[in-house]
Amino acid sequence: MKKWLFLIVLTCLAGEVFANPIIVYDPTRVIPYAIVVGSCLLVEACIAAFILFFFDLSPKPVAAVLFIGNLVIYFVLFRPLYERVDSFFVSEAMIVVLDGILIKIICSNAAFQENTFKRLRWPAAFMVAAIGNVVSYYVGVAIGW
Repeated sequence: MKKWLFLIVLTCLAGEVFANPIIVYDPTRVIPYAIVVGSCLLVEACIAAFILFFFDLSPKPVAAVLFIGNLVIYFVLFRPLYERVDSFFVSEAMIVVLDGILIKIICSNAAFQENTFKRLRWPAAFMVAAIGNVVSYYVGVAIGW
């Protein structure tokens, strides 16, 4: 029961923040902002790691690296890019490209590969990135409402 109460409180806090693109102007909304962004990026990393599991990649380390990589991409590239371009779709397209490149780099590293690793082509990497990005967007929309 305590777990559900904790999740309900977190969801209610996150309900104050609008979904993508999430920009916080009010410092009192830092906690809801962190909840929404963290949830979106975690879901995106887990979905991508689950899909990449079928290419015989280790899901736990891949999810961890994707989560950290997505945090860096979001804060270093997406937010400044969105503020300059002011087009959500152009910004999201650039993020999908960067996520695809990150996925391809992870897949080429032998530390993440299992014994029966199947080669991941560029279109598949971009497709995995797009799927993860779309799911994370709708998670943000669902939590933000």
